[in-house]
Amino acid sequence: MSAVPTELRLEGEHNLTAADRPKIPPRAVAYIVLVAAVAGASAGPFISRINGHTDGWIRFGILASLAAIAQLFIVRTPRNQSYHTTIMFLIPAAFLLPPELVALLGIIQHLPEWLKNRSTWYAQSFNICNYTLANLAAWGSAHLVLHMSSPTGGVRFALAGVAACLSFVAINHVLLAPLLHLGNGHSIRESGLFSFESLSTDLVLAALGVGLAAFWRWDPWLIPFALAPLLLIHRSLSVPQLEAEARVDAKTGLFNARHFAAALTEELGRAQRFERPLSLIMADLDLLRDINNTYGHLAGDAVLQGIAEVFRIQLRHYDVPARFGGEEFAILLPETPPEQAFEIAERIRRAVAEREFDVETSSEPIRATVSIGIAAFPRDGADSNELIHQADLAVYRAKLQGRNRVLDASTEPLSLPTKRGGRLVAVPEDGEHIVPLPPAVESPPARERRHPRPHAVHGPRFFSLSARLIALVGLVAFIGSAAGVLGLIFGHTTNVWGLIAIVALVGAGQALALEVDDGSISVSAVGALAGAALFDARAALALAVTTAAVEWSARRSPLHMVLFNVGALSMASLAAAGIFSSAGIGGDRNEFIRILAGVAAGAAYFAVNTGLLSFAQAMAGHERWWRGWQERFAWLAPHYLVYGFVAGVIAAAYSAVGLWALAVFAVPLLLMRKTQEAYLRHTQKSAQKLRAAAETIQTQNVSLEQANRLLKERSTAAMESLSATVDARDAYTAGHSRRVQQLGLAIGRELGLSQAELDLLGHAALFHDIGKLAIPDAILLKPASLTDEEWALMQRHADEGARIIDRLGFLNDAVPAIRHHHERFDGTGYPDRLKGEDIPLGARIIHVADALDSMLTTRIYRAARPASEALEELRRAAGTQFCPRCVSALERILPLESLDTKPTTQVLVAS
Repeated sequence: MSAVPTELRLEGEHNLTAADRPKIPPRAVAYIVLVAAVAGASAGPFISRINGHTDGWIRFGILASLAAIAQLFIVRTPRNQSYHTTIMFLIPAAFLLPPELVALLGIIQHLPEWLKNRSTWYAQSFNICNYTLANLAAWGSAHLVLHMSSPTGGVRFALAGVAACLSFVAINHVLLAPLLHLGNGHSIRESGLFSFESLSTDLVLAALGVGLAAFWRWDPWLIPFALAPLLLIHRSLSVPQLEAEARVDAKTGLFNARHFAAALTEELGRAQRFERPLSLIMADLDLLRDINNTYGHLAGDAVLQGIAEVFRIQLRHYDVPARFGGEEFAILLPETPPEQAFEIAERIRRAVAEREFDVETSSEPIRATVSIGIAAFPRDGADSNELIHQADLAVYRAKLQGRNRVLDASTEPLSLPTKRGGRLVAVPEDGEHIVPLPPAVESPPARERRHPRPHAVHGPRFFSLSARLIALVGLVAFIGSAAGVLGLIFGHTTNVWGLIAIVALVGAGQALALEVDDGSISVSAVGALAGAALFDARAALALAVTTAAVEWSARRSPLHMVLFNVGALSMASLAAAGIFSSAGIGGDRNEFIRILAGVAAGAAYFAVNTGLLSFAQAMAGHERWWRGWQERFAWLAPHYLVYGFVAGVIAAAYSAVGLWALAVFAVPLLLMRKTQEAYLRHTQKSAQKLRAAAETIQTQNVSLEQANRLLKERSTAAMESLSATVDARDAYTAGHSRRVQQLGLAIGRELGLSQAELDLLGHAALFHDIGKLAIPDAILLKPASLTDEEWALMQRHADEGARIIDRLGFLNDAVPAIRHHHERFDGTGYPDRLKGEDIPLGARIIHVADALDSMLTTRIYRAARPASEALEELRRAAGTQFCPRCVSALERILPLESLDTKPTTQVLVAS
């Protein structure tokens, strides 16, 4: 349901101080003065007659208090306007109070709200004058009809209620529309005051006020029961604000993914119908993890909010920016060809890169970048899923090419080739066999399994006609129909027209039933229970046949289901009628007993109807009926208790005003049905969106996984080439990183590392010297001893290498081994002087392998050492420079005699 304001509240006024609130235009002030003058002229003569002898002070106190309380429970719209349920208490005043007190009601109504919110004087003054004039108009029109000579009785009261409702709503909306235009610049259409939703909402609330007045005149003790639907109505009126909040991402203020999906579907349909261009932008914040790890998650949130602000500045008013998930954003560009979309995306990328983000955890502003992909309709896809997928792949390609760039969707498949040739070797080595790291084991995506729950019944409409089930259906249909016929014969009621009216009400309620997967939901049970209260057992069969017939016309159910429904509903109505009869309903009994009996009758009706249906489903689905009842029907129990309560109130009102009670209560029932419909539609849409999202994720997982593997493959290949380049800078160290890798893997296997740990160790060993890219050749290739400054610069290569690998993103676990591979076991190494077991095991392994290969290789500043001498040096330094465990493992895989008899390259191959 959508509702619109019935009061003035200027934009930007809420939650502002008096100094900050916007000034109202002079034309609006003049209009307020005019309305105030008319209100004063109309109410002044009545208010001047108020004295201690004025009749109705107690009624005035009750109605004014209820109206003031309802005024406090205000519901705000996304446009910062407001509405509430106060009308329900103002309409009864037109019937129950003299004009002197009706004129005073508007002031009392708004006083508590003003004390709470301290609204501006002009807004509050206008609201008081507006409601004063509306209250007096309702009073005048109601009493004009009541003093007519014909018609008489309930018809005249009903006509007076219609006149009061129309007068109040018309005056309220007609006076408010010009002020919204003069004060906020809203046109009549923009204000929504005269939309169907606005007028119907206020008229329904006013109609409930007429019912409240009728109850008051008949029996004031029933008023609390008439107020019960007000809570449900108030919650229904809150739906527009909840829908607005459900469309927005709380962190960034942009639309969320759900609203974006709906907008994309709508705009895509329009683009298809009219053959118009449409583009889609996917933007991903680069390295958000680094920002969170360095500055904290609040800093990451601040960057996300800053990027959202950039979107709002750079985009047009009809574009749809949304936070798609995590650090990913989506932007819908209607009426935009891909060339123009590329310009917009590039403008956004530059604006983000140039923006400085202030965060509390950093003394200086930080910067961020985004990678952007673009897809266009119909070039890159014909449906929303394909467009999102293509734009997402473009984002991945942008990240592969170095981030902070904009790429258009491409027809180039983003997948791994089935066969890859050998890796490029920067420096070929004669006689040395290079074994690359084994490829990662590829696990195909798990297939989704959709096995239904054992013995589940997928819907009550599909009964397998076994012999036992046929017997049950026949038994229920026979007993229910026979009992209904007996009730029709021996019933006591003679009110044929009332019975016809209740049957029509039940049929209409069933015709408006809401279709769900396993059946339907309707409010016809209210009419059936009211019929049981008013017309005892005589109404049971007629109501059951009517309900089953309408159900059959809508769903074309099989004959056995129709017969079963007739029997079950007939027995349920008879059970409810028995409750009412046992409570002694009839004559001048206490109405409270009638209403309490209605609650009990609702429980009995629910138990018989759902119990029989659960038993039939259990026989059809081979499951326990109690479990089936709990799963399918137990949640409906409170609803049937409320249905019984409403039926009791209808029966009580019927005793007083006859058929008009059915007409009055048809309005709340219709409102209940609309609320149920809105809830079910929202639930079904949410379920459909979840299913669509799951299917989309499933279809895109393979492509995204391939993109991720390709990203790792290309990044690893690039880093391997860089590592080979480092080795190639010095002819004496060619192939050093590969040899350290193979030797380190051999030590790791000897120490019992798992395959995953060996994979990380292999990468760390291969890239352990990649930080030497930052070391000048003059230092790296210097034949003489290094100075202190040069040595300090050389020591930085481990930390630089760790930084380079960390930026890859997928080798983070290898970073500690690269950073600390020059730490000494006694704690005198670099860069962090870690000691003993505090040094990562991978770093200790690489340290030993690196030292051995260095001693076995000729360098520019010394000749190669014999293998046995090198191993002896490692033994001597074990416990001080090197890890004893790693040295021992090396000794076990490289026996001393093999070192004395075999060339170095063969020993390395053997390892």
